[in-house]
Amino acid sequence: MISNPHKFCIAPMMKKTDKHFRFLARQFTKKSMLYTEMIHANAILKGNSDRLLAFDNCEHPVGLQLGGSDPKSLSEAAIVGQEYGYDEINLNVGCPSKKVKSGNFGVFLMKNVKLLSKCVNEVKKNIDIPFSIKCRIGVDDFEGEEYLKNFISTISDHDIDTFVIHARKAISGLDTKRNRSIPPLNYDLVFKMKDLFPELKIIINGGIEEVSDVKALLSHVDGVMLGRKIYSDPAFLLQIDKEIYQEDTELDFTSGMQNYMSYILDLENKKDVNRAITHLVQIIRRISHTKDMRRQLLENVKDGSLELEQIFSGFKADLNQRAHLQIH
Repeated sequence: MISNPHKFCIAPMMKKTDKHFRFLARQFTKKSMLYTEMIHANAILKGNSDRLLAFDNCEHPVGLQLGGSDPKSLSEAAIVGQEYGYDEINLNVGCPSKKVKSGNFGVFLMKNVKLLSKCVNEVKKNIDIPFSIKCRIGVDDFEGEEYLKNFISTISDHDIDTFVIHARKAISGLDTKRNRSIPPLNYDLVFKMKDLFPELKIIINGGIEEVSDVKALLSHVDGVMLGRKIYSDPAFLLQIDKEIYQEDTELDFTSGMQNYMSYILDLENKKDVNRAITHLVQIIRRISHTKDMRRQLLENVKDGSLELEQIFSGFKADLNQRAHLQIH
């Protein structure tokens, strides 16, 4: 395991950071910390745990993010995650969706620190791998420096030393998308927590777009987490190992894409193929140098009568043409 994999983390994102996207991400960065999308503890205990939790060995270091608010269920799900070989369990205390509100988990656990403490205690005593918390700077009227200081102090007393903090508070009346943009960012408050708790590992999340931003933030905190930026432009990750970890892992775009295409061709389940292609489409949107070519590629992907090999050969032709234009 890397000494500080949290220096750069790819955020857990619902319906995005599945095992296929994580495999794709690993073609562009070997060092970054990966996370699953949030999986509710009950889904693991009552559903098909293999379908939910199996992952490729190349994904390490990778953390399992759990959702839920029942201490026993969370603990049992964490044990299953540990058995599957995850490097870390992370508890979601930051998601503000309506579903988590009705289930009293996610960010709404920030309003019930007593219940959260029970959850943390139960999980912590039953696993041997690291356990971390992903939270916000506050929720609704539970906000401000004093509130966040008390929250971190209480939870860290349960032997939790890693906090991923989204530098916005959550507002109950807003949907998930607007909760990512309307509440203002407050990086200074997160920096203050690092100053107050120098012994804790503090990772900052929210509104980060460039490698230069990542470097600047790392002078204040222990790690930086990016989400939507990475999903919209996975090739952004090619800078990370060298720029953030000072290590040349010799990854390149063309090899990474060929590896991912081969990966898709080896998938047997049609649903898996469709999900894996959805992530490929993100890259097609990003790098196709003409709208016509991009539209053609996207139509090919949607056309079930075309063989995947044909689609990929068209994609490779587009890549080659783009490279040729750059040279000349």
